[in-house]
Amino acid sequence: MSETIHIGFGIDKNFGKFAGITITSLVHNNIQHDLNIHIVYDQLLPEDMDRLKKTEQLYRNLTLHFYQITSTEGMTFVVPNGHITQAMYYRYLFAQMLPKEIPKIIYMDADIICKGDILPLWQTDLQGKVLGAVRDWGEAKSCGRIGLKNGRYFNSGVLVMDLVKWRQQKLTQKLFRWLEQVGTTKILWGDQDALNGVIDGDFVELPKKYNRIVINNTVLKAEPNDVIVHYIDYVKPWHIYYFDSSEKELYWQYVKKSLWDDLQPMDGTSVETALLTARLLHGRGLYDKSASYYEALMKHFLQDKYF
Repeated sequence: MSETIHIGFGIDKNFGKFAGITITSLVHNNIQHDLNIHIVYDQLLPEDMDRLKKTEQLYRNLTLHFYQITSTEGMTFVVPNGHITQAMYYRYLFAQMLPKEIPKIIYMDADIICKGDILPLWQTDLQGKVLGAVRDWGEAKSCGRIGLKNGRYFNSGVLVMDLVKWRQQKLTQKLFRWLEQVGTTKILWGDQDALNGVIDGDFVELPKKYNRIVINNTVLKAEPNDVIVHYIDYVKPWHIYYFDSSEKELYWQYVKKSLWDDLQPMDGTSVETALLTARLLHGRGLYDKSASYYEALMKHFLQDKYF
């Protein structure tokens, strides 16, 4: 008999397609389980909502549930500069928005590919704690920055959440209160900092294979036994300037299996992303295309003065 696994996403209109690609990877690698996907969102593009519903029809083991946020009264959103958005805080809302009969959920960011069985993750013994998570890369700096006493800091991209205990502890209210009190003085990673600040090490540590952090063109790479690959940082595998790698190839395998198979690599708008693209194209031997990006950079810096 198949087991029902509840999985949650918190997204805005910019991440509907990417959540769909993550969901595609989940169903392909967990066909033996019934997957109930709960999507908390503020807005979704009509075409993404349509493709998500069509994805549900394709797979017998997939059921989608949508929960639209209509009010943010009482919520404090501290959004640092960079690539993260208000939607990162929507993972706080599952306990109040999902039906009370759902006792727990696996939360996932929408920049993830699942490449294995998540049943063991779902069956994690939380030992009476409110959540399980993987310790973050570079946690020592984060612990010092927000003043953690325990010395453990987790990545919030994959969480096993006990929704019953979450409600009992009124954790959502505590998190928004922490954000209101701390403000922008210490916060670098938004929802993740607040979760760690409130929980302060009192979580069950999950194996790294359930949230393998990878960063473009760095030593942080995926490993063969990984179940979940998480593409953190602002350069994502759907960007044209993400360097060629097995991690990028893995992502595009599932793009092609999804209903977003018409997705094209996205260009950037900054000097840094233009430089990354120029280097990538040069490395592929596409010298003319590479030169066009360098030319655009020269025009930018010289303000078209000599062109």
